[in-house]
Amino acid sequence: MSTQKVKTTMNIERDLLKELKILANSKETTQTEMLNQLLKKGILLEKEEKKQAKTKGDNFLRLAGIVTAKEPFSATKEVKKLRNGEL
Repeated sequence: MSTQKVKTTMNIERDLLKELKILANSKETTQTEMLNQLLKKGILLEKEEKKQAKTKGDNFLRLAGIVTAKEPFSATKEVKKLRNGEL
C-alpha cells in the first residue's frame, strides 16, 4: 500500500473515535497513525475473506460432475423422494 498521505474529512461514530483515542494513547502513537493501521488491517482482512470465499466456490465447482449415472435423472425429484421417505 502507498505511504502517500491525503488529507480528508470523515464522519466517525462517537464511540469509535473514543476507542481510537484510547488505542492510540495506549500504543503511544497518533490517532491518525492508529486509524491508518486499523484501516490497513481491515482492508487486508476483507481481501483475505473475499479470496477464501472465492476458493470455497472453486472447490464446490470442482465437485460438479464427480458423480456419474448410467441414465440421466432429476436431482430435484430425487431429493424430494428422499425427503418423503420414498428412497
